[in-house]
Amino acid sequence: MENTKEITLKKLEKDSIPLLLEIQEEAFRVLDDPDLLRRNTYETFEVCFNEKSLVLAVYVGGEIAGFGILYAAGKDKENLAYSLDGCDDVENYANVKLTIVRPAFRGLGLQRLLIDKLCEHAAAEGFLGALSTVSPKNNFSSNNLSKCGFEAVKTLVKYGGMSRILFYKKLN
Repeated sequence: MENTKEITLKKLEKDSIPLLLEIQEEAFRVLDDPDLLRRNTYETFEVCFNEKSLVLAVYVGGEIAGFGILYAAGKDKENLAYSLDGCDDVENYANVKLTIVRPAFRGLGLQRLLIDKLCEHAAAEGFLGALSTVSPKNNFSSNNLSKCGFEAVKTLVKYGGMSRILFYKKLN
């Protein structure tokens, strides 16, 4: 694939959920280990379309190459800030919930671009920090989070018994 194709970003709305599910399933079809990724449902995606959250698509040459989700979870149990030691203001933190780049577009830095843009949005919304979880086996995502300024904080058991590394980035 050429690196000369135009890369654009677009905010998505709720009507894009079927497309998000389709891209997620495409990612699962090529995974060596299904524990690398959490399978999200329509309902899991639906709650991510709130006022402070952002669902962002990345396009390469006009074709959707992937997406990323920043979830302003508030006091929802999904808020990863509950896993931070001594955090009593969880509503001031947002989750970089998911970034998926379609296999044909990997290697172009698109996951890092999405993560950076989601964090810019979170900072603009006044969040103090962003959090994300990654499988300990997912070196690509761990490395991309680190390159975007995140630090591994601890290992957790989440999502029905899956081991996950909790990453944190201070924003404001």
